Amino acid sequence: MAKVKDDAERRLSMLAAAISAIGGVQVAFFPIWFGARGLGGGEIATLLAAAPAARIVSNLAGTHFGDRRGDYGRLILLHLLGVALIFIAMDFAYGFLALFAGHTALCFVQGPIGPLNDGLVLDEARRRREAGLPALRLARVRAWAAGAVLVFMLGAGPVARAMPDDALILIMAAISVFSLVTSFFLLRGFEAGRPREPARPIDDPTPLRRPGLLALIIACAALVHGSHGFITVFGSLQWAAKGFDATFISIAWSAAAFSEVAFFLSATRWFGGERHAAPLMAAGAAGAVLRWALLASDPGPAGIIAALLMQPFSGAALTLGPAYLIAELGGKAYTARVHGWLAAANGVTLSASLYFSGPLNAAFGVQGYLAMAAMAGAGLLLSLPVAAAVRNGVIKDERRTTPVARPALVNERDPTA
Repeated sequence: MAKVKDDAERRLSMLAAAISAIGGVQVAFFPIWFGARGLGGGEIATLLAAAPAARIVSNLAGTHFGDRRGDYGRLILLHLLGVALIFIAMDFAYGFLALFAGHTALCFVQGPIGPLNDGLVLDEARRRREAGLPALRLARVRAWAAGAVLVFMLGAGPVARAMPDDALILIMAAISVFSLVTSFFLLRGFEAGRPREPARPIDDPTPLRRPGLLALIIACAALVHGSHGFITVFGSLQWAAKGFDATFISIAWSAAAFSEVAFFLSATRWFGGERHAAPLMAAGAAGAVLRWALLASDPGPAGIIAALLMQPFSGAALTLGPAYLIAELGGKAYTARVHGWLAAANGVTLSASLYFSGPLNAAFGVQGYLAMAAMAGAGLLLSLPVAAAVRNGVIKDERRTTPVARPALVNERDPTA
């Protein structure tokens, strides 16, 4: 049993790492590459803001289809193939319209990959629960994903420094091909060592539990995640304008990834489970407010690194906390869909903040981060009734009175981690 458990968790962790490898490199260097293709700051903000809307449609459709079919692995590979092809094609794109079309297509194809992978992980966690195996350590899987972002971001910095900015897309294309090939072998091996029936439509009439509470959780997480819009567009551009080279930019973003790895590795022991999830969300939202306020003060190199090291507040805490809670509330028929709804909500808020980042930067410069702090503050306010509901035993009581309602799937606190 232990061997099956370790192999499944290891493969899922490596898969999470493979599909996350492109994330940090894309965030750090896409704006610079767009600038090298002749786009101005306002055009880059418009391009980045409009494209996430495509994720809303693809997340909702892709995750619904994934839950209906139960065949998450093949859908992940199909989307990864599309991502690799689009990155390669974008090397031949010039002009705002062509780049807009390419980036929108990329976001459409890329969007469902994360929620589908969450569906795969939770499906495996549910299978292990039904088989009486130890619970899956969700935080460990997330730690591998964050670790991959860190490793590839660090590796991309020196390579990017040696290349012209106009060629940065080649780094992203190479990583996307690596992700596709690696995921293919991991999924094939995972399915081979994981006895289960062939993919089939899921027929589960269980209604969604506590939709109002679920909506609050999603809204809170989406507001804080959406507050990353300004740094996504203008973080690297503003630092480059100050004279910092690609190596510093890579180190700065790597600091964020490093802090997330450390957080996820400690989360299994200290922050796991729904008991800690709501306070974790509130602490993350409060930390996001402080993070954006620090960047609004136009700090030097040390301040920039310090702000990036606070990534677990605005990022990891609002990823892990909601994941525990919506796993409890989602049910078998909504395994991937609840994550798709969260991803779609993130797309709405991020799209809005990306769009308004251009005018904010033009009018206020780095003080545009104050608008992001206000956005995270709204998320903090929404986290308070969620924490109160959890503290009053809403989820615990439902689990006790409705045994089939517990998809608790992931281990809350593993002292051996």
